[in-house]
Parts: sequence; C-alpha cells; structure tokens
Amino acid sequence: MTAQHAQEAGEGAGSPGASGWFCDLHVHSTASDGTTLPQDLPKLARAAGLAAMALTDHDTTDGLPACAAAAARIGLTFVPGIEISADPGPPPGRPATSPMRLGTLHILGLFVAAGDAKLRQIRQRMRAARNSRNPAIVEKLNALGVGIDYAEVLDLARAEGTQIIGRPHIAEVLMRRGYADSVTDAFARYLRQGAPAYVRRDRLAANDAIDAIHHAGGLAVMAHPVQLVAGDRDQLEQHVRRLKDSGLDGIETRHSDHTPQEVDFFEDLAKRYGLGTSGGSDFHGSRKSVALGSQRVPFTVFEGLVERRA
Repeated sequence: MTAQHAQEAGEGAGSPGASGWFCDLHVHSTASDGTTLPQDLPKLARAAGLAAMALTDHDTTDGLPACAAAAARIGLTFVPGIEISADPGPPPGRPATSPMRLGTLHILGLFVAAGDAKLRQIRQRMRAARNSRNPAIVEKLNALGVGIDYAEVLDLARAEGTQIIGRPHIAEVLMRRGYADSVTDAFARYLRQGAPAYVRRDRLAANDAIDAIHHAGGLAVMAHPVQLVAGDRDQLEQHVRRLKDSGLDGIETRHSDHTPQEVDFFEDLAKRYGLGTSGGSDFHGSRKSVALGSQRVPFTVFEGLVERRA
C-alpha cells in the first residue's frame, strides 16, 4: 500500500518524511482525562517525528473534530478513534454470574465516525456511570480516614479543562494531599481493583463495545492486553479467543506498559489468531510520564490496519 492510499483511509494530506515513518495510535486529550487540548496534539506528534496519530479518548469522540482539523492543517495523517471501557467478565472457567473479574479490558476503536449514534449512546452511559462512581470512591476514602473532598476533584478537572472525570483525577488529588507518592502509588494503595477504595462501575459487555465500533465503521482493537491478565498467558489467550469470536479485529501489541518479551508474545498471539496489530504510547500529557510517540511504532502498522479495514 502506498502512503497516499493510507492517508485516504485516515484524514490529513501529508506524507511521511525521513524522520516520520512512525505512528502513535493511542493518544488522549482533555476531551477525556488527558491534559493536552485536542487541537494541540498534531503539532506535538509532528515534532515527535510521527506521520500518523490516533486520538482515542475514553468513551467519547468529542475531541475528534478539533484534532482532525489541526492535523489536516499541517498534513499529518489522522485516525479518529475512541477507547471504550468494557466488562472483562469472569476468569475462564467461572460462571458468567461470578462477581470475580479479570483486570482492565479496554477496546480501542480506530477509524470510527465521530458522530455515530451508538458511540454517542456509549458516551452518555459511561459519563453517567463515572458521575455516580466518583463520589462513591471519595466516600470510601473518607471512611478509611483519607480526608479529601469531591469538590477538590472537580476543581482539578476544571483547572485542567478535562471533560471526563475519573480515577486519575482522584489519584492526583491524593498525591497532592500527601496520601500517595504518585498517581501510580495512589492506584496501588486505594483505587485499583481489589484496593480498599475501589468501586466497580457500569461497563459495556465486550461484544457490545465491539459491535458499536463496527457500527461506527471502525476496527476493534484490544488495548494494552497486559492489563487484563498480567502474567497468565493461558488465561489471556482464552480471552483473546473469546473476543475474536465476538468480532475483535486486532491487538495493541506495542504499549508503554509492555516489555519487549510481552510485545513478542502479543505479536505471536495476533498472528496465530489472524488478528491485526496496533501500537501507541497511551499519552495523557503531564498526567503520565509517557511521551507522545515514545513507542516508535512503525508506519507499516498503520498501513496494515488500513488494509485490514479495506
């Protein structure tokens, strides 16, 4: 596939330069929980030597129009995307009614139509879920003797201009108030699954997330698989098989949480199940110490996804 054909599948009109044969297909903005405005991301991507980038905000497409327009102005190939929080379901072998759950399951939608009706429904449902979950987390923290107020969380989100409030904002307040050494530490101590202030929230069934992405014309890609079943490759493979049966199109093999050995395993897993591969930094601006374009994902990965979509 030529670079021209690849660009026609995304948005934007540039061609990769000598330093630009890379892409980043997992990026967040202030439209969800990142700290960078959507319209500012393309220039950062170009400065990082990228030829293509995807904006994949959590459960929303609100930032796509501004980011797409900014990318077109500088000739950066743009992929409209979304990252949907899905229910990972119980571990293999457990009944569907089991309260036990695996880790985090996020499904990336790449090449989606920003105004798709099903994606709008997801945005409304997930925002309502977060709005009920966040105060419940703060109540649990208060019961543990951790003295923060939900108003502090709201003030932080407003100051940053972020549109979706979630656990990262609570974690940052915990860090600022001295209850944690870092955002990562706050999750480990209080907020991750199994931690004392964790509150489970409403999530879509995985097959519903995949169907919604397909309805919007996109490819459904399993994000950061290491976060689903860390260390248990047999369970992960069973889950990938189950998602493939539901229409999964690919696996994000390259991610800032993946070791080189895990990248190799995920690449082999994708090949064995006939799935495409993707990759990205999971950039959130200043919220995480992960640089845009840091994974140096080859541009051929983008081209391969274009071919799969066609």
